[in-house]
Amino acid sequence: MTSIQPRSNDDARLRQSEALMARQQRSSQRLASGRRIASAADDPAGLAIARRLEATERGLGQGEQNVASGRDVVRTADAVSQTSQDTVARMRELAIQARSGVLADSDRQAIQQDYDQLAAQLDQIGSGTSYGGRPLLDGSAAGADPVVVRDGAGGERQLPLPDVRGDARSVSARDVTATDTPSTLDAASDSLAVARARLGAADSGLTRHGEQFARARVEAAAARSRSEDADVAQEVAEAARDRILLGLQQAGQRPSGGVQRLLDRMGCSPCTPPTPVHRAARVVRPRPGLPPRGTRGSRP
Repeated sequence: MTSIQPRSNDDARLRQSEALMARQQRSSQRLASGRRIASAADDPAGLAIARRLEATERGLGQGEQNVASGRDVVRTADAVSQTSQDTVARMRELAIQARSGVLADSDRQAIQQDYDQLAAQLDQIGSGTSYGGRPLLDGSAAGADPVVVRDGAGGERQLPLPDVRGDARSVSARDVTATDTPSTLDAASDSLAVARARLGAADSGLTRHGEQFARARVEAAAARSRSEDADVAQEVAEAARDRILLGLQQAGQRPSGGVQRLLDRMGCSPCTPPTPVHRAARVVRPRPGLPPRGTRGSRP
């Protein structure tokens, strides 16, 4: 007599083994990539949300970079304006020195030459200061072609860049001995001070704006991570659980009490236990010349 093992048990074990191996492969992919959503099939809605958050994060990052570039422009202009203000202060010293009655005409001529060189230096500073090839302090940014910082989220700020050239401040081509030269230089110094104050206010505003964008970018990145990234601890636990179940499945064993409790802690309570192997019943054939079992030694 031949005993045939039911084929339905083999099919069930095969399906369970394939499901466990598929789960193991998915866990390995998530651990390797660090992402819970590897494709649209894993979580279509989650993938759409993650992509929107990623676009928001990248836009905020670029806006933060635009604001940082504007802050660099403002700080460059402030540093150059300070140099111009120091130059005007030196020109005022020369104007006061030239009015001294103890000086000879040759001395006043030397002072005038020094004054003219400083005025030319103001023009050179105003015309030569640029950022990325864009002139900053030659008057173009204060007229019809202003420098505007746009953050990409609808906000924009026009930078208050002054004109530091000597002609714009009315200090070029002046007689150093004229009586109104010191007052003219005082007005130029005051106007540069006001311009630097505006630059300082713009720097503070851009700094706060950049910090706001940085916080928003961090929040968007955290939201995208919660939606897309894998929980490493959970994935490691599930991979270990599947390895245990697959080993038991291949051995045709059920989990023991301790193993089952461990699997329950690892989140395996809804898992179907492995199907045990049904071995064929042993058939005992009687030997020739011997009575069947259970009849040996019985009386007729």
